[in-house]
Amino acid sequence: MSARGRPKGGDSTQTKKKIIDAARLEFATNGYDGGSIMAIANSVGIAPSAVYHYFQSKEKLYTDVFEQTSTAIWDSVTPPQEAQTLLESMEQLLDDSRLLADTLPSYSDFLASLPIEARLHPEFSDLLQKRADYQDKTFRKLANIGIQSGELDFLTEDEATELVRSIVMGWFFERHFRQEEIPNSADAILAMFEHLLNSGKRKK
Repeated sequence: MSARGRPKGGDSTQTKKKIIDAARLEFATNGYDGGSIMAIANSVGIAPSAVYHYFQSKEKLYTDVFEQTSTAIWDSVTPPQEAQTLLESMEQLLDDSRLLADTLPSYSDFLASLPIEARLHPEFSDLLQKRADYQDKTFRKLANIGIQSGELDFLTEDEATELVRSIVMGWFFERHFRQEEIPNSADAILAMFEHLLNSGKRKK
């Protein structure tokens, strides 16, 4: 058995990032059970023992991949502070989601597989709550933008949050699993929010 030790030379921060990136692709492609530490190590050009030096276990590696991937995705699609309308924010979110799916497909593949992995592996069940927490930060912010602009002022904050969650996640999963966007799906979402925005302006 290979000794578990720190790899000689190199930048530890860069090595950890390379391991995370390789593991994300490996888990996204083959799942947690099928994911191979040997394959991850070979992709990075290090010994398997070096992977364990940084992450102690396969479970810890999977969890760290989840944290880094979730932060990258949700920070990228969370609307900026200066966003004024939900219509504007949703248009940007859909564009950002398309760009991420096209340029970083393993990120979407990994996160989309999490609910299945958590069902197969109870040790990852807490990641489902963390997943919801990441979502809540974005969707609650969108909900409040919509309430303040008048687009969703007929709903409570909780109701508006769940409406936005249902729309965005439904659109994301259909696009993800079909490997293509349903024609007019994004246009229909934006048309609805444009109608709500115009209705809110008429009420003022």
